[in-house]
Amino acid sequence: MKKYYKCAAIITIFLFLISLLGCDLTSGNREVNTSSDIENEISEGENKESDEKNQEKEVSKGEETTLDETHSNEEEQIEEPKTITITAVGDIMCHNSNLESAFDPDTGKYDFTRVFEYVKEYIEDADLAIANFETVTAGEEEKYTSFPYFNTPDSILDALKYAGFHVLVTANNHALDRKKKGVLSTIEKINERGMRHVGTLATPKDDRFITVDIKGFKISIIAYSYSCNGNSPFLTEEEQKYMLNLIDEEKIKEDIEKAKEINSDIIIAYMHWGNEYHRTQSVHQEQLAEKLFDWGADIVLGTHPHVIQKSEVIEVEGSPKYIIYSMGNFISNFSRNDQAQRPNKVYTEDGVIVRITLEKQSENGEDKTILKSVRHIPTWVDKYYENGRPVHRILPVLRENMEKEYINDNNRKKAEDSYDHTMELMTDYNLYE
Repeated sequence: MKKYYKCAAIITIFLFLISLLGCDLTSGNREVNTSSDIENEISEGENKESDEKNQEKEVSKGEETTLDETHSNEEEQIEEPKTITITAVGDIMCHNSNLESAFDPDTGKYDFTRVFEYVKEYIEDADLAIANFETVTAGEEEKYTSFPYFNTPDSILDALKYAGFHVLVTANNHALDRKKKGVLSTIEKINERGMRHVGTLATPKDDRFITVDIKGFKISIIAYSYSCNGNSPFLTEEEQKYMLNLIDEEKIKEDIEKAKEINSDIIIAYMHWGNEYHRTQSVHQEQLAEKLFDWGADIVLGTHPHVIQKSEVIEVEGSPKYIIYSMGNFISNFSRNDQAQRPNKVYTEDGVIVRITLEKQSENGEDKTILKSVRHIPTWVDKYYENGRPVHRILPVLRENMEKEYINDNNRKKAEDSYDHTMELMTDYNLYE
C-alpha cells in the first residue's frame, strides 16, 4: 500500500508538472502570437496610412495636374502680343573720299563693308531694316563719280546687305544722276542681292509702293522725293510719269488709301524733303506731315537735309504716330573740315538709327497694331587716315559705348558732342512707361 500511494503520489506530481509545463508553453505561444499580431497590425496600419497618404498624394497630384492643364489651356487661349522691330537710317552717299577709302589698290576692287562693321549689330537684328540709298549703281563703264552726278560701285550694295538692310529707298534727288540707265541698273542690282527697293519704277505696270509681310505684320512703304535735280529731261514724257516718285499729294494719298485697302497693319512714308543743313524742319514739312497722318500713314521718316531734325510721337485719333523730320547722314564725306561753304557743317557728320517696335494686340476678336516703342541710336562718321589713305567708320555713339575700342583720345570729344547734338532733338518713346 505504501508503495502504491508512493507511486500514486509520484504519478500525481508528474502529471501536475506536465500540466504546468503545458500551460506555460501554451501561454508562451500565445504571447508570441499576440506580439506578432500587434506587429502585423502596426505594419498593416503603417501600410494602410501610407496607402492613404499615397492616395491623397495621387488625388492631390491629379488635382495639381488638372490645374496646370487648365492654366496651360488658359495661356493658350490668351495669346501674348506679337512684336517686330524696324530700323531706319538716313542718307547713304558716296563722295570721292568714300570711293578712295573703299578702293583696294592691290585688287583694284572696292570694298565698303568696313564702313558698317561697328553699326552692323544694330541693323542686322531688326526684322525690317530700311535706308535711303542716295546714289546709283550704273556700272563701271559710266565711271564712278561723286557730286553732282553720283555713280557708285555695285559692291556698296554688298556692304549694305552685309550690314543687314532689307529695303533701300531710291526716291531722292540723285535718282536720275545716270539717267534711265542708272535707275534700271540700280533696281536690277538691288534685286539681285535679294533686297527690295521703293521710290523708283522699272515699268509703268509696277506699283509705286511696296508691301512686305514680316511675322504676320503687313507693312507698306511709300517713298517720295521733292526733286530730281532738274534731271527729268533725261527721261521721255511717258517715263517721267512713272519712273521716279516725285512728291504729289494726290498720288501719295492714293497710295496710302490703296495700302489701307489691302489691310496693311502699318504704313511707313519715307519722305525726301526739307531744306539742306537746316536743323529745324520747314513749315512745308510740318504741313505735309499732318496730311500724311490724316490720310493714314503711321510712321514718317525724313531724309535730305543732311543734318538731324527733331523726332516726336503725336497722337492721331487716339493712336500714337511717329515722325522724324530728318535722320541726317548715315554715311558720307560731309565734314566739319571740308572746304565747302555750308552752314552747320559740324552736324553733317551726325546720323541716327531709329529703332521702332510694333506690337499686335487682339481687341474684341480683331488685331490692332500699335507703336510700342521708339529708341534712337546716334551715329557719327569718324574719318581718319591710314598709310595716307582716308578711312570712314560709322560709330554708334551711345553713352555706354564711349569705352569701346573704336572710341579713343582722338575722337572721344567729337563722339560725345555728336551724341549730345542728336539726342537733344530726339524723343524716345515707350508705350508702357
